[in-house]
Amino acid sequence: MARISDWLRGTVRAELVGAFPAGLLNALAGRGVELWDVESADAYTLRLTLYESRLPELEGLAKRAGCEMRVLRRVGGAGGRKRVLRRPALLIGLLAMALLLTASSLFVWDVEVRGTNRLSRAKVLRALEDCGLGVGSFWPSVNTELLRSDVMLKLPEIGWMAVNVCGSRATAVIVEREEKPEMAGEERPAELVASHGGLVRRVNVLEGSPKVKEGQLVTEGELLVGAELPSLANESRLVRARGAVMADTWVELTAVRPLKEALKSPRGVTRCRFALVFGKKRVNLYIGSGKTLDGCDKIISEYTLGIPGLFSTPIRLVRERFVPYQTHSGSDCDASELGRRLYALLESRTEGQILSCDLTPGRTGELFALTLRAHCLENIARPRDVPG
Repeated sequence: MARISDWLRGTVRAELVGAFPAGLLNALAGRGVELWDVESADAYTLRLTLYESRLPELEGLAKRAGCEMRVLRRVGGAGGRKRVLRRPALLIGLLAMALLLTASSLFVWDVEVRGTNRLSRAKVLRALEDCGLGVGSFWPSVNTELLRSDVMLKLPEIGWMAVNVCGSRATAVIVEREEKPEMAGEERPAELVASHGGLVRRVNVLEGSPKVKEGQLVTEGELLVGAELPSLANESRLVRARGAVMADTWVELTAVRPLKEALKSPRGVTRCRFALVFGKKRVNLYIGSGKTLDGCDKIISEYTLGIPGLFSTPIRLVRERFVPYQTHSGSDCDASELGRRLYALLESRTEGQILSCDLTPGRTGELFALTLRAHCLENIARPRDVPG
């Protein structure tokens, strides 16, 4: 829009030559003359751009300062409007395009979704389309309040929603519903069981009844601390067991990857093909099928006719680039890097400390295998709710 406004007002690129042309800038600024693209070619030559209507002021100041002024380029303005009026076909085409753009702005051609984390954008777009707002919808007939209510009924994960329509762009701003955290209080009895097998080294029970002793071997899922709390005076009651059971555990992790990593490098000539999309209809501007060529990477770029952030049109240009490549063997497998990743994975899974570990490399055909065996001391107790 700014370019169209500049063209209608007309811009002039002028050159000033004299003893001190830079002094004219202060005089022009004092009169409120807009200047841009000011360039100093040398100590005696200055080039600048201003609107055509302020050119007489520049000419008068240049004469008084003893500078020579020369017009380098004119864009738009009175001369441009006269040239357009002398071409009725061009004028009719511009008017038709303006009418088409005005009519197109009454339809939605771009739908944007903001604020989603758990919800997928595709799911929200399908719900909006089912409720009457999609690509090609006549937006003046859309009641945004009813639309908001219908979408929130379809998607209970939404806690708050607003739909804003500006021109041919629709924006759905969503705040997802906060999930209520589960209450894990004393009213929900639970017991502690083994997350995996090990040799019990220490049992610390804060609440509940211990079911294992030091030096005992346990398996995954075995009961460690019971939820039933006996009482001498009354009947036993169920509590939420709390505590820690430290045990020796032995872990084995294996990672497998190719001995040599295959690398790709471009080769040959890149090919391009184009297509036009009108709304939901695609028109290929090439002959043949649209499947990917063998041995090529396919890169798709889309360009929408319109002004970004202001309005969109239903016309999109699609460019598909096919970049041929060749594969070749890369460097050997880095065993040390693979070992560091296995150790980091072990640390993230261990609730305690790693006492010792050992790495064993191996090879199977074209694959490299690295096995990590570790001895750990960790807390193996995890809660399990008791029904009733």
